[in-house]
Amino acid sequence: MTRPIRTALLGLLVWLGLGCGHATADAIGDFYAGHDIRLIVATPPGGPYDINARLLARHLAEHIPGHPTIVVENMAGATGMRAANYLYNIAPQDGTVLANLHNMLPLIQALGQSTVDVDPARFNWLGNMTREVGDVIVSAKSPAKTIDDAKRVSVMMGTPSPMALGAIYPRVMNHVLGTRFRVVTGYDGAASVEHALEQGEIEGDAGDTWYSGAGFTYEGVKAGTLRVLVQIGTRSPELPDAPLLVDLARNADDRALLELFSSPYTIGKPTAVGPKVPPEHVTALRAAYAATVTDPAFLADAKKLGITIAPVSGEELARLVTQIATLSPAMLARARAAIAP
Repeated sequence: MTRPIRTALLGLLVWLGLGCGHATADAIGDFYAGHDIRLIVATPPGGPYDINARLLARHLAEHIPGHPTIVVENMAGATGMRAANYLYNIAPQDGTVLANLHNMLPLIQALGQSTVDVDPARFNWLGNMTREVGDVIVSAKSPAKTIDDAKRVSVMMGTPSPMALGAIYPRVMNHVLGTRFRVVTGYDGAASVEHALEQGEIEGDAGDTWYSGAGFTYEGVKAGTLRVLVQIGTRSPELPDAPLLVDLARNADDRALLELFSSPYTIGKPTAVGPKVPPEHVTALRAAYAATVTDPAFLADAKKLGITIAPVSGEELARLVTQIATLSPAMLARARAAIAP
């Protein structure tokens, strides 16, 4: 083949590639310009998941081709499994339904704690806006002033359901550290747990998220009505006296178990679409999510809410969820024992 012919063919391939790229972008823009997007939230209104979802909804459409309208819809129930089941098995698989899923979803499924037909590793994960700081909090009136105190006195903790973080962490700490937390379930979301804590019905909450400069826990610690016993996931410089959960491990096996149960705070308040959404729509939505979490207007809005943005990409979420789905039998057995009531 002569050089002129090779050059002509190369030019043709480049032209066709660019043309196809533009055609794909135009097709996605045309699709989303004609559709609204529903953003499902796996918890009731008013809690952290809802706050994150509404923050995302205010900015994400600016970065999606076609600039669709995004409508937030709460679909609480069964520790997020109702929303997960809807996104996986019922929702249209075209990229018009997104969901902020529960951060316990991968662990719930890996540990066999749900009969819902959902494989978290098959969701198309778009991203999580921040690596969170989780915390275990107690009322300042509780006799437990430190985590060591909680090994000597019984502390009543409130939570929505047996598989919510507020139930998981007390049981894991009881199992690994020898604490004496007692779990009361049945509260209607995070706001209901906070109200019970304010009213003195319970002494603490182990499913909380630390928001810098805002939120129930921040205000309580600032006012001296709440105390943080333990941090989980990522350490906050605003809580220098509260130990990190994994650092309390007595040996390597304990640390591995505590790292596994700290993973929900890397998963955070993750956004996903269904497993059968076309790859080109997933690519566009991931790009839009990545652009949103660096958008100055979004960052300013997040700062007002006390949300520190430290994004986790959709690809990284997918890898982490797959790791949880493929735990060794020995680790699975130990984890199941740790969360047993």
